[in-house]
Amino acid sequence: MASVKLIEPKKKPKYFQLTAIVMVNGKSERRYGRFDFDPTELKTARQRLAAANAAAVEFEREQQAKIDREMAGGNKTFEQVALEYIDSNRSLLEPSARLKGDAEQHRNKANTTRNKDSYLNKIKCYPQFAQKPIGTITKKDCDQVLHLLEKGCTRVYQRATLKPGAKVYKTMSCPKIAEFCTIGEETVEKSFRGESVSLDSAQQIAKSLGQEVETLFDVETDERPVTQKTMREYVLFIRAVINYANENYNVDAKPPQIRACGKKGKSVDCLHKDEVERLQQTLKECSLLERAIILSLLNTGVRRRELAGLTWQDVNFKECTIHISKSLLVFQNFGYQLTVTKENNVRDVDVAPEFMAFLEDYYRQWKAQKKVMGAAWQKSLDRKSAKYASSLLALRGNDFVICNDHGFPINPDSYGSLVRRVGKKAGIEGLHPHMFRHTFVSILLSNPNIGIATVAAEAGHAQPSTTLAIYTQVYDRRREEIRKQMSQELYSE
Repeated sequence: MASVKLIEPKKKPKYFQLTAIVMVNGKSERRYGRFDFDPTELKTARQRLAAANAAAVEFEREQQAKIDREMAGGNKTFEQVALEYIDSNRSLLEPSARLKGDAEQHRNKANTTRNKDSYLNKIKCYPQFAQKPIGTITKKDCDQVLHLLEKGCTRVYQRATLKPGAKVYKTMSCPKIAEFCTIGEETVEKSFRGESVSLDSAQQIAKSLGQEVETLFDVETDERPVTQKTMREYVLFIRAVINYANENYNVDAKPPQIRACGKKGKSVDCLHKDEVERLQQTLKECSLLERAIILSLLNTGVRRRELAGLTWQDVNFKECTIHISKSLLVFQNFGYQLTVTKENNVRDVDVAPEFMAFLEDYYRQWKAQKKVMGAAWQKSLDRKSAKYASSLLALRGNDFVICNDHGFPINPDSYGSLVRRVGKKAGIEGLHPHMFRHTFVSILLSNPNIGIATVAAEAGHAQPSTTLAIYTQVYDRRREEIRKQMSQELYSE
């Protein structure tokens, strides 16, 4: 039963303390509120008491209704709460959210929300967990469903390789075959060189030639167990859903400490010293733009979208540093947009003096090109850029380091093909832009005089633990050196 008590502070106005008795899980609990009154309106003590009692009754009703709503949420299944949680993050899918930096502020990449849908779809295959009330889920339940996911989410890859003598069925050129497929001409050429392609690509090629896929290709099935990284994402998703229930339904369920299982993921791919030397020799015969992109990625370890957004104002020739504060993204409906870096991580990257000397020479040629273009600088658009003309023209005035002959930035998504092309010339297969970032971090980690925190700051990782989690094979080598050093110093005769 609700009750009231008059409180009379010495230097503050009088008020009534409201006490409500509510039922929580069959037990009574007290909840407290406050009723302030205007003495000019409620002039007598009887009027004030009556108004306070009415406020107490309403306060008790509201508190009980709130608890009932929260308790009803505790009976919702994991699937129902997970859907609500995903919907609450749905706005992060919108490009406008990424442009404002909201997705980075919430430490949640836009494509992560898409992944959550797939995680839930996998978990729904195990109704004993997905249909269980969220308030009753225990660590044992989580361990069981993770064990089932590890077994049931084995990735199956089917690759197809052209059979010996199957080229006799090739009645059209590769470009002509590509016109009948959704795959590119490069993939068609790759298949007829005897390299493996996906089963879907092989089926399209066979169909365009009027043949069965079994006639042209040998198909191999490769089953790969789930990696620790994927299982960790399932763990984080389950914990996030339970936390969401705690915050919104007062479930008071402690997110269990779940150990991520799964196969250890492959180590990051880095360039070896001899490959770096071959690449640098090859770059001498490449265009200035190719040299600028590849040397910048290699020397700074920046992400390609960060390199795309780099301007000459960010380059400090005197201090030999490059300021990373923005990214350039290309959206289908928004075009080219300057936005924040990943995790809003602004940093200064120290680079080699030799690379800075290259940038100085590149800058002189950049200024010469700008002078040659004259009034056409950042005004003329080529046919490829016309699709995003309005967004590109809005970027005028920014002196982009990586740009075309007209001064407009180059789509960072096109860096991949450029890097692969140069990699093939250098005899390095599978070269991709992010490999330079792996190489940059690995080089820094290989020096025991450079601490983990410093490496994380240079790379733009949110936490040093991220650096260690990704580059474990380099860190393991350092641990071995630590053991050798301790043995040598303490136990050698």
